[in-house]
Amino acid sequence: MTSATSANRQFLLWTLALLLLAGYGLHAIWTRGLPWAAGAATRLVPAAWERELGESIAASIAPGAKPCLEDTAARLARGLPGPSLYTFRVRCVASEEVNALAAPGGVILVYEGLLRAAVTREEIPAVLAHEMQHVRLRHSTRAIFRAFAIQAVISLAFGDPTGLVSQVAGGLGALHYMRADEEEADREGVLLLKRAGFDPLAMPALLESLDAATSGAPGGALTWISSHPDIKQRIATTRALARSIR
Repeated sequence: MTSATSANRQFLLWTLALLLLAGYGLHAIWTRGLPWAAGAATRLVPAAWERELGESIAASIAPGAKPCLEDTAARLARGLPGPSLYTFRVRCVASEEVNALAAPGGVILVYEGLLRAAVTREEIPAVLAHEMQHVRLRHSTRAIFRAFAIQAVISLAFGDPTGLVSQVAGGLGALHYMRADEEEADREGVLLLKRAGFDPLAMPALLESLDAATSGAPGGALTWISSHPDIKQRIATTRALARSIR
C-alpha cells in the first residue's frame, strides 16, 4: 500500500508539472500544450483506475441501464489486436436520444434511440466497434484529462476516482474528441469489424443512417452525430477503407 501511495504521489508531481508547463503562458502555448500534456498523463493512468471511474460515471449517467449486446461485444473483443487491458460492458439506456457514450475503462452506453435509428442490424456492431476503439485507445480518458486536468490528476494521485464523477458525468456527452481521435476510432473500428467477421461497410452505412436520423435534431441535442463532426467526410473515408479490405 505504501509503495502504491508513493507511486501515485510521484505520478501527481510529474503530471502536475506537465500540465502546468503546458498550460502556463500565452494562449497559444495553452491550446497546443494541454493536449500534449493530457496525452502524456493518460499514458501513466492505471487501467484499474479507468475501470472504477468508468463504472461510477455510467452509474451516475444512466442508473437504470441494462446489460445488452453482450454477444456482439464479445465477438468484437475477440477481434481486437493482442491482449486488451479492458473488459467491455455494454448497457442500453431507455431513452430516445440518438447517442452512444464510451466511458473510460470499458463501459459503453448505447441509447435506444440510436438502436432504432440504425437501418439494419448489421449497423449495430459498427456502433460498438467505434466506441470500443475510443476506450482501447484511451481517447475517453485523454478527453477527461483535457477537460478536467488538475481535478483528474489529484483524484488519481490520492486513489479516489469517484471524486471526478459529478463533474465528468454531467459533461461526458459534451466532451470533444480531437479530430485525430475520431478518425482513428473510425479507421480502427472498420478494421475491427473486418477482423471480427462483420461487414466493414456497416460503418459508413451506420454513419449515413445516423446523419439522416439526426438531421432535424435541435442544435443543442447531445446526439452521436452532433458530437462527432465532419460526418460527410467520415462517410466517404470509412467507405473507401471498407471497400479496400472487403
